Parts: sequence; C-alpha cells; structure tokens
Amino acid sequence: MNGIGPELALKVFANKDILERYDIKVIGPKSAFDYYSKLLKLKKLQDKDILSLSVNYDYNLKPGAVDSGAGRISGDAVKLGAELCKKNYFDALVTLPINKESLNLGGYVYGGHTEMLSHLTSSKNTFMLMYSAVLKIVPLTVHIPVKKISSLITKKKLIEKIILINNTFVKTFKIKNPRIAVLSLNPHAGDGGLLGSEEINIINPSIASLLNAGFNIKGPFSADGFFGSTMLKKFDVVLAMFHDQAMIPFKILSKGKGVNFTGGLRILRTSPAHGTAFNIAGKGIADTSSTIEAIRLAGKLSENY
Repeated sequence: MNGIGPELALKVFANKDILERYDIKVIGPKSAFDYYSKLLKLKKLQDKDILSLSVNYDYNLKPGAVDSGAGRISGDAVKLGAELCKKNYFDALVTLPINKESLNLGGYVYGGHTEMLSHLTSSKNTFMLMYSAVLKIVPLTVHIPVKKISSLITKKKLIEKIILINNTFVKTFKIKNPRIAVLSLNPHAGDGGLLGSEEINIINPSIASLLNAGFNIKGPFSADGFFGSTMLKKFDVVLAMFHDQAMIPFKILSKGKGVNFTGGLRILRTSPAHGTAFNIAGKGIADTSSTIEAIRLAGKLSENY
C-alpha cells in the first residue's frame, strides 16, 4: 500500500485496451485507492472495480514508508486473491509488488510472493520463472545469502527443478520438447575444477542423467560467455544457479517489460518483474509496462491452464 502498487492499479484501470480485453478486479481498501487517486490526480476507481477489504486495524498510508498495517493489507489481499482463484471465481491472479519487511511486520512471515502463494495453495514444488519475449530464465536458488548458494545446489534439487521446468513448458507454454540451458555456478564452468568442483560433482552428472532420460538439455555454460554470445537464441528456457545470475541479464534484456510467473503453482499467477519502488512511490511516475505484460500473459495462459 505504500509502494507503487496502488498507482499501478489506478493506471491499469485507465487503460481502455486492458479493460476491453479482460474482466479484472483489484483487491484492497477503497479508501487507499481513493487516497492515491487524490494524491496523484488520477481517475478514481469505480466500486465495481474493487474487491474491497474490510480493515479493522490501523495502517499508515505514507508513500515509501515501511508499515505493519500496510503490510498486513498486502498479505490479506494476496490471501483473498489466492482463495478466489482456488475456488475458480477468477482464472488468474496478478500480484502487484509488496514490501517484504512490511509484509512480515504485518504477520505474514514469508520470503515473498512465491513462498506465500506456495503455502496458501499447498503447492510443494514451485519455481520463479522470469518471462519475456527475449529471455525466459529460472533461478535455482532465490532469496538466500550468497555464501549459502553452493550448499543448496544438490543433484536432487537440480534434477527435480529441471523436470518441473520441462513439464511446465510442455503443459503451460505448449512447447513439446523444450530446449533447456543450464548455467554454471563458477566462472568458466569451474575451469576443470580449478575454480570450483560443483560442476564436476553435481551439475554435470545431473545434466548427464537427464540427457539419458531423454530431456533436451545442455550445459553447464559459463554465464558471461552464454549471455555475451548468440547462445541464448538456441534455447527456450535457461536455468541459473542463483538470483542475481538470472535477474541481471533478465532485467537488462526485458527492458522493463518482463513478467514474474510462478511455475508449479495450483493457481495461475503472474506479477510485474520489479519491486515496490519506494523511492518513487506517490510521485505519479510509475511505469505500468511490466504490469500490463503480466496481465496479458495471465490472460493468454488462462486459456489452457
């Protein structure tokens, strides 16, 4: 509520193309949307556009501020959205950015949307797919300290994740034999063990096992060489070993139009590929490009989900 989410919602409901193509609602307290409408001089939402939350606790509407009440509203909205999709009242859930600190202070103790929605929908094996026309990429490990990455990369986790990615691209994205690229953890793919043994001991054997099982998979590729060449064009999806290895090239290549899709979830969920942008909250300059793409992808995938 204190980030750019309400502004994005107001601007989306002023987009005639989106309103003509999709039947959308926004979840949150009507008073909050009215506040931002007045602050930003944007058209007010109509009552029919809002699934209004009944809020019987204090919250501080202050753009750019961490607040437990605002975090609780965000959590309540995501929870209601998930429940409505589970009951098939809606085909998809498009989540707007939330501040993780506020969310946790508000009583929803999760690392982010993916973890929260996995729990709410009893989805045990999920993954974060960053989706754009140019690059589709999945980080194997996500919101963890860098020093813990290596210890969390195991053959079991790699194989399970790649199978899940493959099956999602077959079922959801209708690609019969998805071409999967796997990035290395270490520079130069470990350089024969000189720069690390994870490729020799874990990543290579996992890829070999999946190749033997018939998967269309190659790697591990050194990330710098992979993204610095034309290799990207030869694959449908890329598996990165950690968050920034995936997010840096993705945000550069998607040019503000990337989408966050949660694979393996029992409901269809997309999201803009950016955060709450506290630094520009309440200033009226938030770009809806990623949110619009998230709505469009949700609409496209809902036809076959």
